[in-house]
Amino acid sequence: MNFTFIKSLLQINKIKKDKLVERIKKLIFSETFKYLFFGGLATIVYAAFKTLSWMVFKSGWLSETIAQSASIIFAFITNKRWVFQHQSENVWKDFLTFAAGRLTLLLFSIMVNFWFIDFHPELLMNFFHITKNVLVAGVNLFLQVFIIVINYIYSKFIVFKKN
Repeated sequence: MNFTFIKSLLQINKIKKDKLVERIKKLIFSETFKYLFFGGLATIVYAAFKTLSWMVFKSGWLSETIAQSASIIFAFITNKRWVFQHQSENVWKDFLTFAAGRLTLLLFSIMVNFWFIDFHPELLMNFFHITKNVLVAGVNLFLQVFIIVINYIYSKFIVFKKN
């Protein structure tokens, strides 16, 4: 048996393992990964505040307002500090710009839901030959992906842009 060959294979595997570990580290510490990670946490914050405030106030609009507010504040802090590591003299201006973007996309999402689900569901149901339940799921999935991408671009290039 040729031990040099086996030794060479083990060295190649170690090099591949080291490269894989480096790639995983690079991914985990990348801006995009951190954005998605903290976005997931913001979703958990939203769900927790929505549930708790619903249990306390039994009001849809109030529990939604509290949950949206909490998740926007959480997302702003984590994006500013850990995702984009943004230094700024005017935190209040940054926050208002951030919140304005989030609220604009919230209104866009409401309008799309109103138009394609409440007012004219037949447009997409007939075009794609789907049921209303599938339409709701599809519109929701599309909007969530769209909003994540637009929020990332808006945050990176407008709210937390590098000077």
